[in-house]
Amino acid sequence: MKKLVIVGAGGHAKVVVDILVSSGRGTDVLGFVDDDAAIHGQRRAGLPVLGALETLRESDVALVMGIGHNGARRRVFERARSLGYDIVSVVHSTAVIAPRCQLGTGVVVMANVAVNVDSNIGDNVVLNTACSVDHDCVIAAHSHIAPGAHVAGNVSIGAETLVGIGAVVIPGRRIGARCIIGAGAAVVDDVADDSVAVGVPARVVRLVSR
Repeated sequence: MKKLVIVGAGGHAKVVVDILVSSGRGTDVLGFVDDDAAIHGQRRAGLPVLGALETLRESDVALVMGIGHNGARRRVFERARSLGYDIVSVVHSTAVIAPRCQLGTGVVVMANVAVNVDSNIGDNVVLNTACSVDHDCVIAAHSHIAPGAHVAGNVSIGAETLVGIGAVVIPGRRIGARCIIGAGAAVVDDVADDSVAVGVPARVVRLVSR
C-alpha cells in the first residue's frame, strides 16, 4: 500500500489527517505539500510540510486532497493528475456510505456524513462534517457540501458548486455549476449556473464573479 501525502496544509488538511487516523491509515501519512513556500519545513498536526507538489520525489506515494476552496482544489487536482500522481478517496470511519453509491477519484468524506443509496459523487468532491446526501443524487466534480448541509433525494448539483453550512435542498431540485448556496439557505427552486443564492427560501442575489 502506498504512503500518503496530503495536498494543502491549512485547517481543512488537518481535518483530513483525522480522517486518515480514524480509518487506520494515520501512520501512512508522510506529510503535506503546499504552494506556500513560507510554510515549507514547518509542521502541521505533527507532520512536516514537505514542499510544493512539483518537488515531491517519492514515486510510491498517493495524494489525498486537503483543500477546501473548490476552484483552488480543482486546479491542484488537475495539476496532480497531469504529473501522473495517484489520487485517492478517503472516508472517515463514522461516515455511512449506502449500497450502490459511486465515489469518484479524490473524494473526501468527513466525520458523521451519510450518503444514501444510488447516489453518484464525482471526482474531487468534499462531503464535509455531518452533511447528508439522500438517495439518487448526483454531485458533480469539485463540489463541496459544507458541514451540516442536507441534500434531499434526486437532487443534481453541478461541478464546482458550494452548498453552504446548514443549507438544505428539497427533493428533485437542480443546482447548476459553479454556484454558491449560502449558509442556512433553503433551496426550493432550481438554481442556474454561476448563481449565488441565499435565504429562506433561497433567492438568486447575484452571479458568481469569474
